[in-house]
Amino acid sequence: MRESNFVAFWVVSGFFIGLLAAFMGMDDPVAVVSVVFSVTLFFYLLAHVSVALFVRFMEFGKVHFEKEEYDRKLDYFYNQLLQREKELDANYAYISKDDETSVQGVKKDGER
Repeated sequence: MRESNFVAFWVVSGFFIGLLAAFMGMDDPVAVVSVVFSVTLFFYLLAHVSVALFVRFMEFGKVHFEKEEYDRKLDYFYNQLLQREKELDANYAYISKDDETSVQGVKKDGER
């Protein structure tokens, strides 16, 4: 989740929690607006502190990608697939030839 999405989520959550708190305890419209604003501000600041601490203490190290090893494995698997495809083609040719001979061996109207 991106930082801006995290902050936006907590600001919206704080706004609705502030609305709930304000309508449950306040009758004055100015007090309702001030409670909603202060709770939303609290959640906004809390979200920014959380993101700052997360970024500060998480290690975003670089990952070494071994391209040569990856290419070698891909070439191996590709060659294995080609070999199996050749075997399947040979088996299919044998089965097709066998089917043709068995169809020619059967006479019309079930005669023997």
